[in-house]
Amino acid sequence: MIDGTRSRLIESALTLLREEGLDAVTLRAVGEMAGLSRMAPYRHFADKTALLAALAARVMSDITQHIATAVLSQGTQEERLRAFYRSYIDYAVRHHEEYRLVFSSVFVAGRHPEIEQGIDEIMTALSVDDGTGGPREKAAVAAVLASAHGIAELVTVGDLAHKGISTDDIIDVIVTRATRP
Repeated sequence: MIDGTRSRLIESALTLLREEGLDAVTLRAVGEMAGLSRMAPYRHFADKTALLAALAARVMSDITQHIATAVLSQGTQEERLRAFYRSYIDYAVRHHEEYRLVFSSVFVAGRHPEIEQGIDEIMTALSVDDGTGGPREKAAVAAVLASAHGIAELVTVGDLAHKGISTDDIIDVIVTRATRP
C-alpha cells in the first residue's frame, strides 16, 4: 500500500504541475488532490524537495521515453541526432513546467541518480555514449546536451521566433557540422 500511495502522490503532483505550475505543488495540495489527508504526504516524503525529487525522476522517465522513441526509430547517426534535437526541444515546449522542474538547479544529476540514469539512457539511444567514458566521449555528450538545452531555452522564451530563426535551421547547422568527416 505504501508504494501505491507514494505513486498516487507523485501522479497527483504531476497533475498539479501540469495544470497549475510548479508553485502549486505543495505536500498539502498533493495530499488533497490524491484524496488523502493533508498530512499523509509527510509519511512518504520528508519535505517538499523530496517530493519534487520523486516528481523530477518521474518526469525524467517521460522525457527519456519521448526522446528514446524518436531516436531509436531512426537509422543513421545524423538522423538520430536530428531526432534527438527535435524531440528534446518538442518536449521542452510542450511540457514546459515539467522540463523546468527536471533541469532546475535543485536537481543536479550527480545528486539524483535517477535523473542521471535517464540522461545516460538518452545518450545510449543516440549512440553518443559508447561506454568507454573517456574525456572526448564525455565532452561529446556534454556538447549535445548543452546545445539542445540552449536551443530549448531560446525556443521556450520566444527569442528565436522573434528573430525569424527556425529551430530546424539551427538543428541543421549543428548536425551538418557535427557529422562532417
